[in-house]
Parts: sequence; structure tokens; C-alpha cells
Amino acid sequence: MSETKIISLNSKELADISQVGGKGYSLIKLSSLNLNVPPGIVLTVGFFEDWIKKIKISDLYKEFILQLSQNNNECQIILNKIKDWSLNNLVLSSSDKQDIEDNLKKLFPDDYNKILYAVRSSSPEEDLAGASFAGNYETYLGTQFDLLEEFILKSFISCIDYRVFKYKLEKGFTASDIKIAIVIMKQVNCDVSGVGFSINPLNNDYDEAVITSNFGLGESVVGGIITPDEYIVNKISKKVITEKLGSKDKIVKLNEDNGTSILEQNSENQKKSSLSKEQIIQIVDKIIVIENSYNVPIDIEFGIENDILYILQARPITTYNKLPEEFLTKPNEQRQLYFDVTVAKLIPGIENIDNLKESAFDGIGGKLLLNLSNVMTKFEIETITNYTSNINSLINETLLNHGNEYKNKTECKALKINKLYIIRKVPIIRIIFAKYFAKSSKSNFENQMSRFITESEEYIQKNIDSNVPIFTIFEHLFNNLVTYFRSYAIPVLAYGIFFGYMKLKNLFEPYLKDNSELRQDFNNLIKCFPFVTILMGLDTYKLSTYLDKNQYKNKTQDEFYQDFLDKKFPKEFYNEFETFMKKYGFRGEGEIDIVNKRYSENPKTIINQVFSALLEYDESNNPQKDFDDTNTNRPEIFRKLYKFASKKGFASEFEKAYFFTVNFFQYRESHKYYIVFVIGSVRKLILKRAEVLLQRNLIDDIDDIFKLKIKSLDHILENVDVITKEKVGNKIHEDNKCREIVTTWKRQPIMFDSRGRIFSHERKEASKKNQFVGDSVSYGKVRGKAKVLKTVNEKVFNPGEILVTKATDPGWTPLIINCGGIILEVGGMLQHGALVSREFNKPCVVGIENITDIIKDGEEIEVDAIEGIITLLDREE
Repeated sequence: MSETKIISLNSKELADISQVGGKGYSLIKLSSLNLNVPPGIVLTVGFFEDWIKKIKISDLYKEFILQLSQNNNECQIILNKIKDWSLNNLVLSSSDKQDIEDNLKKLFPDDYNKILYAVRSSSPEEDLAGASFAGNYETYLGTQFDLLEEFILKSFISCIDYRVFKYKLEKGFTASDIKIAIVIMKQVNCDVSGVGFSINPLNNDYDEAVITSNFGLGESVVGGIITPDEYIVNKISKKVITEKLGSKDKIVKLNEDNGTSILEQNSENQKKSSLSKEQIIQIVDKIIVIENSYNVPIDIEFGIENDILYILQARPITTYNKLPEEFLTKPNEQRQLYFDVTVAKLIPGIENIDNLKESAFDGIGGKLLLNLSNVMTKFEIETITNYTSNINSLINETLLNHGNEYKNKTECKALKINKLYIIRKVPIIRIIFAKYFAKSSKSNFENQMSRFITESEEYIQKNIDSNVPIFTIFEHLFNNLVTYFRSYAIPVLAYGIFFGYMKLKNLFEPYLKDNSELRQDFNNLIKCFPFVTILMGLDTYKLSTYLDKNQYKNKTQDEFYQDFLDKKFPKEFYNEFETFMKKYGFRGEGEIDIVNKRYSENPKTIINQVFSALLEYDESNNPQKDFDDTNTNRPEIFRKLYKFASKKGFASEFEKAYFFTVNFFQYRESHKYYIVFVIGSVRKLILKRAEVLLQRNLIDDIDDIFKLKIKSLDHILENVDVITKEKVGNKIHEDNKCREIVTTWKRQPIMFDSRGRIFSHERKEASKKNQFVGDSVSYGKVRGKAKVLKTVNEKVFNPGEILVTKATDPGWTPLIINCGGIILEVGGMLQHGALVSREFNKPCVVGIENITDIIKDGEEIEVDAIEGIITLLDREE
């Protein structure tokens, strides 16, 4: 056996990760940084060539490959048989054993056969950016020298485990590939151990380190055995921001002979902090050194023995929102507070407007961001919150709590506010004398916006093959839309929102909380207005009424769509569908981003909704009937509430607000409809103009054009006869850098800052009997049926169910991948269940004691991992 197949952790040369695996590579790198890494060796992938060959020529492995090619569910059974076969048939050769002994003897000449070792798997695919394989491979602690061969084999066969196979499939690795290296390092008998993150994984803050720890070995922390102590530290000031002591009722200790045991923690240790302030800062300092070396956020495992800090592992964090350079400020600079208008679904991401850090707006990476730090230099925080209170409550909450710390000290000169210009351009008289101009404002808006659509369509058609640059056409359409909005939309929006809905809400809000009947009446008064999105839903249902439910109740969605394509539906359906597409064809999923396809390009989304409506509704139960009934009953509800308002002394105000709400609140979403119309029209123009690039083989896919800025595309089209494919590709790569980063985001925050911090609503106490509050460790919101499990194989788990259990370890990974959401009794943000839930975007709430005894199998529940609230939907509030 060649000695190069065993590499020391203190090697001066950084070995290839394909040979030493992620963990081995990390430990060698950490050692090269002069960090305190326990001495040890790596048995490389090449060391195990003989074992891998023997497995691959076995009949069981051939059967596994066959089942894998057929996507058969028997793979787990076969993999378990391969593991059993390996335990009985694979042994180290005498030369292998001698090589291991010789290398350990070099490191520990006096006691190599007396000390204990940690045997740790190290896969070439492990700890890579995008795939942590958190805990999927096996580690064996406290191993005696004489038992090394046994635990090397056990660690080796963990690469054949079904959970690893499942994880590889999900992450795009070759599932049939068997590769593993193994680290053998001196066992540290930790007094305290834990995990540290170089960013705060809960709020994505780049300047906050998070540490979780417990007394004893780290398995109690990473394995979710206990709820650990948690410390959040500002990496710049080195101040401990929060310190939260966990239950720590268990401790993992080394056995005297071999292995580890889980013991009860003494009551004194349960009540005190496992780390001193000095130790916390020492760990943070090492985290910063490692992060700077890796040049990406990292997490580490550490242990402390006799006041000596050991770094036991480091790996890139695979789940965080990386900010493009255009968004970032340096650690010591004034942070900028951003509101993502595109996520808030208000207006679209467009071509670059201004420099984000120096102005109010910037359109980059498919997003339009509002720099609130600059806006606050022009408007008082109270003024902004008064305006935004009914737009997005998170803006209010964030500005009221943190606005002053984010407000820039110098005035934003790029944000020019000319009050006289606004007064001159906006129809102020119509707003002041609202009741008098109401009727004409309504007809003006509808007539003029219809005219805008007609003019825009004619303008696009006229220029579809012209030499007028796309950006010029876009500017013309958008500027024209702004003019129409300013003249005709502002009055009706002011009537409907400020004079109508907001006034109604302010009048009744003080009485709604403690009066359920009044609350119900008020909700019925202000629902089912003919918003454009509501009308689109009703028109979708209308399409289903042309079809025979009995003909399709036993067909699949795909069969239904194929019938649509084959023109098997009634002629009336296609006539109505054509009308539908004229009104809504420029819309689509993610419609405010020009990159995304429209319904006119891909009607399957709409046809699928028609199919669902056809099967779900009938004449007595359908959305059109509900809409009509609500509008028919609205006057009666108004009369009832008018009596209430009279008793309270605001009947006149109520009547006026009701008038504006009924007549104008329906236009609340109209601005977005017309904005999306412009975006859809420009997309159609771009697709037409860019056909020549595909014809001349300057791009490989028509969608590549949307990776370009509009001005870049114009330049390419102007020079289409001389430009090369290489230059086009280079420009696509350059223009698309920001979007590429943004599209990797696991979370799409509405508010975040220039150091990555994501803002969410502050955690609330449970306000209802059927709610329980915990800690959100993976954001999202989902509803589904609960499945309460004590062990992973206790009962059948159906895809989409909500997993409810005490804690998880790596054996739960395949189940977590298929679940809808996760609820755990114990654990911290760095525990296995939290890590995996974040990787696979599963809403996860932890820290709710006895929840496995409270929730019952099959119960309909909601996991709100934005607020950290679990709601038992089948129970009384």
C-alpha cells in the first residue's frame, strides 16, 4: 500500500478534495492556518479502492444498479443488504493495517495504541457549497486503537446508506458512485463543545456569529439530543447581543473503554452557561479567521478540553442569501435598509435607474429595490409609516423599531422632491372635491386606460420590426403610463384607498376586536369587490362552465390539457378562451419580472386551473355564485352597520366612506395590471426582435436574451452582422451576474439590509387556544396533515405530511425531503433538523415542549415558520 494513500492532517500541502473528502480537506486547511486541530490522518479515497472494487463486482451491487435504472423503491432494501455483506466480507489487508499503525506511531510515538480516536467519514461530495450532507455519514467517537478496523469499516459503509443515496439524488450527484475517505484523529475529551456559524442563519446577518454549545461532547448539540445554550455575537464590536440558556438536561461523555454514553446532566450545569464570555470571544475570533480564509460564510464544530480550544471541522454554509456587490456595504460602513418592491408585488424590476447606495431606487437582478435609508433623509419616519401602514406592516414595524439606526446622516441629493411640481401635475382639485368629481373621475379612468391599452398595442405593432431601440420603446410606454396614472389613476386610487377603505377601517377597528358579529359583518362588507385578479379568477371558472364534468372526472390533468391542445373542447370554450387571453394573456406566474413566461406563451397553468374548477365546483357551489351573493347582500349589511355607526356617532362619515369604497376600491390593483401589460408587451417585442440571434446561432436558447440588460440587447441587435457568439456570451455572463446570485436565494425577503440582515415580524405570543409558539429555524408557511413519529420507521409517512417529532438525526433525511414542514420539540437553529429543513426549503419550527403529545396523527395543522406559530386548524380558537 502506497504511503500517499494516507495523508497527515498537518500536511504542508493542501490535498485534493477528491481524495481526502470535504472533512479531510477542511481539517488539513485549518491546520495550515495554525489553528488548533487534533492530530490525525486521512485514509484517502484511493485507500479503499480494493473494497470499492469488491462491492461493485458483487451480485447485490449489480441488482442495485438495475433497480436504480428502473427508479425502483427496492433500492433501500438492497443497499441494506450490501451493507450487511460488506460487514461480513471486507477486511483490511495486513499492509493496510501496518500503514495505519506506522502513520499513527509517527504522530503519537509514546501512546498511539493507548489513546482514544475519533473515526470520521469524509466524502468528496461532503461540505461542498450547496450540499453539506449534514450528518449523513457516520462518525465514531472514543475508539480504541485495537478496534479501529471495525469502526473504519462501519464508517466506510455509511457511504452506502439509503439516506446518503437519497440526498445525492436530491442534490444532483451520481447516486451509484461509491467514494469515501476516512479521518482518524485524536479524540478530544471535551469539557464543552458545540457549533458556530459565521453568519446568523436565522436572519442572514453577515456581522453576527451564532454559537450553540453544551457541556461534554458535541453530539448532544448536533444530534438534537438537547436544547443547547445559544449565543449571538456582533463580530465587529465583539459584544454578545443575546445569550439564551437551553435546557441541557443531557450530556454526552466518553466511556472508559470505548464509545460514548448519554448521561443526565447535573442540575448545576443545566442552570449555568456552558461558555464563559472569554471563551465565546475566542471562538468568534477563530470563526472570523476561518471565514476570511474560506472567503465564504462557514460553520464550525469546536471542543474545549482543559481550557484549550480545538477546531474539529469547518465547512461552507450552504443555505444563506448572498448579496451582490451592488447591494453590499463594508462591515464598518453605515448599513442601508432596502425594501424589495418586486417581492411586495407593487411594481416591476426594470433597467438600471440609479446607484442603489446613492439614490432611492435601483432596478438590478430582476428586482426593484427602494433604499429606505435615503428616503428617510427626505421624509420623517412617521410620515413614511403613516403612508405605508396599509401597504406592508413589516415596513412600519421595521422603521419604528430600527429606522433611526438606518437613516443616513447626509441628505440624498439624487432624491429630488419638488412639491410645486407635484401640485401642478397631479389633479389635486379632483382629490380635494372628491364627491363632486367622483363620477367623472371613474369614467375618465376607465375610458383613458382603455385608450392607453389601444395606443400601446398600436405603438408596439408599428415598431415590432422597426429600428427604434427596445429601450426607447420601453421608456415611451412606461413614461406614457406614468402620465396616464398621474392624470387618471391617482384620483380613483385616492378615493378607493384613502377616502374609502382606510377610512372604513379606521372607523370600525376600535370595535372589531371584542365583537365577533360586527367583525363578520365588516368583513362581508369589504370583500368580493371586482378587483382585476378576482375577475380573472371568475373568468377562469367561467371557462370551466363550457365543459362537461362527467366527461373529465376520471381523466388526469395531462389528458385534459392534451384535449385542449387537440381542440376537443366545444367551440364556445375556445371563443371565450380567446377573449380571456386578450384580457390576461400578458400575465403569468412571476409576472412583474420580464424574464418569466406569460399565459399566452404557456397556457397550461390556466388550463390546469380550469380543470380544477371543473371538478371542484357545480351550479350551487362556485365562486361566481359566492361573488354575486356577497354583492347582492352588501346593501343589507350596509344598513345594519349604518345603525351601529349611528349609535356611535359616525354614521355620516361611514356613509361617505362606504360610497368611495363601493365605487372605487376595486381599482386598488389596477396599477399593477397596466404595469404588467407594459412588461408583457415589451417581452413580446424582445422575443420577436431577438429571433435573428437564434437564427444566426449567436445564442443557444431564446431565453438567454433575458439575461441581458435591454440596452445591451439593443447594442447586439444593432451590430448583429459583425458581433460574435463569444462576445454575446461574454455580455450575457456580465449582465447576468447579479441575477444569478439573487436566483440562488432560499428566502425572498421583503426587507433586508446591506449586510444581509433579513427583517421579519417580531415573534408573538400565542393569542389563541389552538396555537403554539416556537422558534422559526427555516422560514415558510404550509398547511397539511400531521404525522407524529417517535422513530423514523414507526409508521407510513405520506409525502406532504407535516412531520412532528421530538428531534431528528441524519436518519430522518429522506423523510424530511418528502415532508411538507417540520415541528420539533427540542433543538437549536444549528441542529440537524434545522439544517436540512433550510436546505430543502421546509418550514420548520422548534422548541415547543410536549408538542408530540398535543398534536394527533391526521390533524390538519398550519406551520407558520415566519411568525413561529403552529395552529391546530381542527380545534377551537
